[in-house]
Amino acid sequence: MTLVKLIKNSIGGGVILISLAAGTAQAANLLQNGSFENTAGTFVNNGFGWMSLNPGSTVIPGWTTTTAELAWGQNGSSDGLTTPFGAFRLDLSGYHDSSPYGGVTQTINTTVGQQYTLSLSLGILNPTYPGPISVTATAGSSNQTFTFNPSGSGNQWGGFSLDFTATSTSTPISIVGISTANTHYLGLDNVSVEAKTTQTVPEPSTILGLGLLGFGAFCQRKLAQGKKSKQDN
Repeated sequence: MTLVKLIKNSIGGGVILISLAAGTAQAANLLQNGSFENTAGTFVNNGFGWMSLNPGSTVIPGWTTTTAELAWGQNGSSDGLTTPFGAFRLDLSGYHDSSPYGGVTQTINTTVGQQYTLSLSLGILNPTYPGPISVTATAGSSNQTFTFNPSGSGNQWGGFSLDFTATSTSTPISIVGISTANTHYLGLDNVSVEAKTTQTVPEPSTILGLGLLGFGAFCQRKLAQGKKSKQDN
């Protein structure tokens, strides 16, 4: 956002231009392939828009699967499940549709003492595959369980986040399915880790004050020049 303040001086017809740019830079996602896209061409369609992956698989670029079998799916699958976060998403209930559910993990580079935010989105399909669904997200030694149970119809996605402070130069990130009331679908997508940054944006009153100060200084200079001119004459 750029704020430009023009103040015209009637004495000399001069113009003071004050330009101040302020904003917040968008932090980069430290995770590779946070939306589980098929960036390496490794997805093998089973004919219904899904691919089953067992624990320890590295088929999804950037990720390793954990805990139990899960399903990697694309938009346009035969069951009507879709995601707004790209073309692919996960179903942590997999083909086995029972506990324990699947999970994914990835290790990122971090700075000791730096604060980060782990964000993710959970999905269901109402009324076919309703909530509640739950996952546990872990970042290093921090963890939190998130539950999603919306009332709207159709594909529903909800965002959740966990703040943590890095205690090592590398931090494992993992998300594991805990429960799904519908037994057949536990959607996961849109996972990110971003460093928390603080950037001060000047208040409009502060910017206006700067402009008035500049204008006052300009006027004082012009008046001083005018007085000097009269004295010389």
